[in-house]
Amino acid sequence: MSYFKPRNLLLVLALGLALVLLVVIALRYRPASQLQTIVKALPEGVDVSLQDIDYTHIENGQARWRLVAQQAERRSTDGLLGVSSPQLSFYDEQGGLKGSLQAGRGEVSDDYQNVRLFDDVVLENSTGYLLYTDHLEYNHATQIASTDAFVRLVADGVHLEGTGLEFYLKQERVYLNADVKGSLDSDKVK
Repeated sequence: MSYFKPRNLLLVLALGLALVLLVVIALRYRPASQLQTIVKALPEGVDVSLQDIDYTHIENGQARWRLVAQQAERRSTDGLLGVSSPQLSFYDEQGGLKGSLQAGRGEVSDDYQNVRLFDDVVLENSTGYLLYTDHLEYNHATQIASTDAFVRLVADGVHLEGTGLEFYLKQERVYLNADVKGSLDSDKVK
C-alpha cells in the first residue's frame, strides 16, 4: 500500500499551508495593549503618522513632483500633512528634473497642491542656481515659490541677496522684492 497517493499528497499540502498561515498570523499578531500604546504615543490631534515617506505626484502619465521625508503626520485639526526633513523634486512635462527643494520641516495641504517649508530651506534649479532662505511657500496650481524672508541666491559668478522672493517655475524667473544687493563676476557668468 503506497502512502503517496494524490489524495494523501493533497492532505499533506493542505496541512502545510495551514501551518504556514498560522505562523504568519502568529508573527504579525499584536495584542490590543500594544496597539493602544502606539496610538497613545501619537501627538494629540494627529490622525496618521508615517515614517520614510516617498510620494510622487503624477499628471498625464508623467511625474510632476516628488516628496521624500523622514516622517509625515496628518493633523486632524487643520487637515495639513506635517513633514520632517522634506525634500521636493520638480519635473517638467517630459519628466526631466527642473529643480529641488529641501528644508528642516514642512507642511503640505490635504490636496497636495500647497507646500510650506521652514528651517534652512535650499532650492536648486537644474542649471545649478542655489537659493537659501528661512521659509518658502510653493503653490502647484500657479507653480510659484515665494517668501517674505531674507534670501540669498548663489550661482557660478553671481551672488545676490535681498528680502522677499517670487520664483516663477514655468517662466524660470526669480524676482527679489526689496533690499537687493549683489555681486557679479563677469568672467564666470555664462
